Amino acid sequence: MFLRLLLFNLIAILFIRPAETQDQPAITQVIWPEIKRVGMTGYLNCTVTRQGINKVYWIRKSDQLIISTDDRVQVDNTINERLDGQLKFDVLKKVSGDQTIYTLIVRRLVISDSGNYTCSVIVTGASIKPSKDGEIVVLIPPTIKQGVTTQTVNVNEFGSVNLTCDAVGYPTPNISWVRVNGSPLPPPYNKYMHRGKVLQLVNVEASSRGMYRCIADNNVRPLATYDTTVYVNFKPISRPIQSTYGQAANRLFDVTIDCIVAGYPPPDMNWYKIDRLEYKPIIDDDFHIINQMLSHGQQLGISEVWYQLTIINVRANDYGNYICQGTNKLGTSQYNITVFETSECQGANCPLEGGTVSRATLTSRTRYDVTGMCLVLVFTLEFLRYYVARV
Repeated sequence: MFLRLLLFNLIAILFIRPAETQDQPAITQVIWPEIKRVGMTGYLNCTVTRQGINKVYWIRKSDQLIISTDDRVQVDNTINERLDGQLKFDVLKKVSGDQTIYTLIVRRLVISDSGNYTCSVIVTGASIKPSKDGEIVVLIPPTIKQGVTTQTVNVNEFGSVNLTCDAVGYPTPNISWVRVNGSPLPPPYNKYMHRGKVLQLVNVEASSRGMYRCIADNNVRPLATYDTTVYVNFKPISRPIQSTYGQAANRLFDVTIDCIVAGYPPPDMNWYKIDRLEYKPIIDDDFHIINQMLSHGQQLGISEVWYQLTIINVRANDYGNYICQGTNKLGTSQYNITVFETSECQGANCPLEGGTVSRATLTSRTRYDVTGMCLVLVFTLEFLRYYVARV
């Protein structure tokens, strides 16, 4: 008899669940994480079965802030701000049979909204508390940290310097460096991109000067960029566009010669004409025009300036060698350019065959509209001068 009673009790414990246990609520589905960009709206779904009279809470886990009870939001209005008619936090309730889905809505996501949110059921009269966590991940596009990113740096030729860049965002951005002009990075890299917050420039050459671009990317668009300018102190480098120029003499034709001078600090630039081994300075006067251009149809590099010397109304004594010279505190550089005589007009401003001369480079000082009338005037003045000399 005793054995039968013991066996019956054992079966009851193992196989017969109390009625109150069978009716207890449960969270039956996984709360899937929500991954959204900053400024968007995040949603977390909590599916509760057999809720009955029990209460369901959404709780922010980081600070244990109780956001809602069932579908009633309990957050203070100072936190649950209303913007454009919508609250920061909201909860939607949807009932289907014995299942109730509570959807937590978090609008206008910011980085502080990232983290875990707990859906918890408080069972009346019982110590159990079914709960599950759902995570909101807020994606933040990268932003360059201005205070720690190199803006402008000056280094002596053959010296060394570090360029530093950092950025914030979520996930943590990756940092890489490139040259803005598309050239490879200088030695020791000798490649087009370097990954890392610090770009080390060693044994810097003049060709290393220019713009370097820091790129921050975490696969959240838009990526962030910042351009750092590297100035290299070096003695001037002079280079011509071409080494020789031709033009016909005594026919009111001009010739323009070009020279590019680079250097830092910015060099002083001078034009000279070699006359019997002597350098004769050329100034901006009635016979010459000196122009300076910081940009041109072809792209100039940093610390480069395009200079032009226009010789007005080329005469026989204008032929010869000209010197384009740049000078700064680190030294001097010059280049020799030759102007020679041709039988016909050279350049874009020459008159059409059989037409009149159109002077495109005339200035307000010594510029003439070369037409048949001007030629008559020239001959008339020559005749008067000859006549006065005879008298």
